[in-house]
Amino acid sequence: MGMSSLKLLKYVLFFFNLIFWFCGCCILGLGIYLLIHSKFGVLFHNLPSLTLGNVLVIVGSVIMVVAFLGCMGSIKENKCLLMSFFILLLIILLAEVTLAILLFVYEQKLKEYVAEGLTKSIQRYNSDNSTKAAWDSIQSFLQCCGVNGTSDWTSGVPASCPKGSTVKVLGMSFALTLNCQIDKTSQALGL
Repeated sequence: MGMSSLKLLKYVLFFFNLIFWFCGCCILGLGIYLLIHSKFGVLFHNLPSLTLGNVLVIVGSVIMVVAFLGCMGSIKENKCLLMSFFILLLIILLAEVTLAILLFVYEQKLKEYVAEGLTKSIQRYNSDNSTKAAWDSIQSFLQCCGVNGTSDWTSGVPASCPKGSTVKVLGMSFALTLNCQIDKTSQALGL
């Protein structure tokens, strides 16, 4: 490889890692903001540390450290920093592959565990203000109701559950009807 190619590679690696470092700063900042200003608690009372703020702080910190090693290692041409950068990226890649395999293998158990945790959380809706705020926020944002629908709410459906399921059913019916008509028209025209 020529010297100009190595110089180009050095600056490309530096700028990409600089961008990732800024993204890590933003993620970390958002996580800290959520930790400080979050008005709702956790949905999984079995894992109280599993909050969006905590996850973002950890992810942002890891991104910042790895990107910093890549930036400094490339711009200073420091072999130790570059090798640390490589090893951390390798560890992250292996962790992601392992996690993907575990999620695939234990998908059903994970679904059951999450559904059970969320269902237990629904039972705390009226007794815990932070859980109430969390459910209200999530249901409003995602336009959903409970884990499996309104049947999850034994003590009455909260106001945060979206209204208008009839409109959704009509929309689905219209889409299906239109889809069938398009198929019939295509067959009639020989397309």
